[in-house]
Amino acid sequence: MKSSVLTLSLILAYLFTIAEIRAQDAVKIDPAHYSVELENDQVRVLRIKYQPGDESKMHTHPEGVAVFLTDHSAKMKTGNGSEMQLDGNAGDVLWVDRAQHQPQNVGDNPFELIQVELKNNAAGKKSLHLFKLPDGVSEKQLSDFLKEMNQAISKEGYPNAGYHLYRVTDDHNEYKYFMEGVWPDQATYDKIHESEGWKAMATKGKDMIDKIQAQELYLKAEKVN
Repeated sequence: MKSSVLTLSLILAYLFTIAEIRAQDAVKIDPAHYSVELENDQVRVLRIKYQPGDESKMHTHPEGVAVFLTDHSAKMKTGNGSEMQLDGNAGDVLWVDRAQHQPQNVGDNPFELIQVELKNNAAGKKSLHLFKLPDGVSEKQLSDFLKEMNQAISKEGYPNAGYHLYRVTDDHNEYKYFMEGVWPDQATYDKIHESEGWKAMATKGKDMIDKIQAQELYLKAEKVN
């Protein structure tokens, strides 16, 4: 079984590397087959189920690990138009790179797997904010607002982008908080900031964010490859 798993992993890695990665969240686009079992700042865990003959819509996944709970026979279309037959066994564990694909169950039986999606590890662009909380703004207010903002970004189809708030734990009089904005690339950053969901949330939190921006240290950064 190890050789077949290795072959499948290499095929997936090749196809996923050359595929064009677009922000099409599987849970948003195809909730009939993809559901969220667990989510936090580090990972999102999906349960994936296909009945015989079921076919998904084209969607994306970030890097992660797939654990097959059943035997499986699937046809995989990729973002570049390629197509591949994929067969495997219950217990197969695969590392998968960022992927755009459209699976179909071509076997006679249902198949099921767990996919653990990693967050933020492929981010190419970040915004960095150092600040003290201004008068009238609490840590909870800001944290709750950023969670709402991230939910809006995820609903727009970008579950791996968004904001993260950190409290500075060492003794630093000038800056007490660090906020990180994570974006896969400039094009995604632009699309998110032009989306109706992001604009609506930005308007909702405008007064609070204006107070923070009035005294923050703001930087933009890009990943060095």
